[in-house]
Amino acid sequence: MRDDGSTGARPVTARGLVLDALGEPPRLHELTVDPPGPREVRIRMRAAGLCHTDVTQVRDARFTPILLGHEGAGEIESVGADVKDLAPGDAVLVCWKVPCRRCRRCTAGRPHLCEDVVGLAEPRTSRDGEPVGPMLNAGCFADHVVLPEAAAIPIEADLPLEQAALVGCAVATGVGAVLWTAQVEPGASVAVFGAGGVGLNTVAGARIAGAGRIVVVDPDERRLELARAWGATHTVRPGEPCDPVDYAFEVVGDPAVMEEAFASLAPAGELVLVGATARDALMSFHPRAFLSRQQRITGCIYGSVNPRKHLPQLFSWCADGTVPLADLIGRRITLDELEDAFDEPADGGVRIVIDFG
Repeated sequence: MRDDGSTGARPVTARGLVLDALGEPPRLHELTVDPPGPREVRIRMRAAGLCHTDVTQVRDARFTPILLGHEGAGEIESVGADVKDLAPGDAVLVCWKVPCRRCRRCTAGRPHLCEDVVGLAEPRTSRDGEPVGPMLNAGCFADHVVLPEAAAIPIEADLPLEQAALVGCAVATGVGAVLWTAQVEPGASVAVFGAGGVGLNTVAGARIAGAGRIVVVDPDERRLELARAWGATHTVRPGEPCDPVDYAFEVVGDPAVMEEAFASLAPAGELVLVGATARDALMSFHPRAFLSRQQRITGCIYGSVNPRKHLPQLFSWCADGTVPLADLIGRRITLDELEDAFDEPADGGVRIVIDFG
């Protein structure tokens, strides 16, 4: 392991949840984490959320071994050379999708469509000398993580780190899907299919946007109760009838649910696909009716968030209760309990949060 000129930092020993092969359960391993290199920071993780996307890596990871986790917050432990805006002790959010600011999408003012998302030039975590790549440029299910400086977003709002961690995926994706992907206009009608962590934040986004009717579809009564508290005006079970809507958000990642959401659209309506489905999954629809009704299907990654612009606003909404983030936290577990919790990532639709101490 090398020292890249950081502020006195040396490699540290950490533990993290690693997936070694597709289809196998992830396991905790002892890891070595490098010091940060130029324009990099090393974060001492304090909290992380267990998201459905983490669980899908067991079937869908693009490479192994992979250090899991992408929704977290912590404190800067050390900084590399040329880091100007962060210092040890700063509270930061892990941001897994940082636009490069150079590609044609970024220079055209559409950084959420960045074609060259910023990541580490090489993994900074290893096990017995073998590199372990981070999931989604984050890999935050470990005591320490090294990230590019731009991927550590200062948390300037008065927000506990266990709540701030959830802004990094659940809040950004759900609220952003409404405000910045679909750009729902005041008075529009919205249906949200799935009332888990991201789905509830989609409901919050619809409320912030001023949607007139917010329908939530979910089979779980506890989730529906939470959805009503978050701003749903109507709640129904799957298969129950509801009036057509202008925007439908599928937040489950199930092709059958996608088709049900698509069928709920009014003419000129838009289906926004938010849930992470299997890479080989297929959705079917009738194209003639689709074009005749002038409808749209839109993919959504990370709520089309522009990190430096939008994340501070999300922090503010969470701190003042506009997004009731405390309600999203279900069980709190330690890193030692993460292996067992990984098989049951939902607790009535709310997040399991890992407390690193």
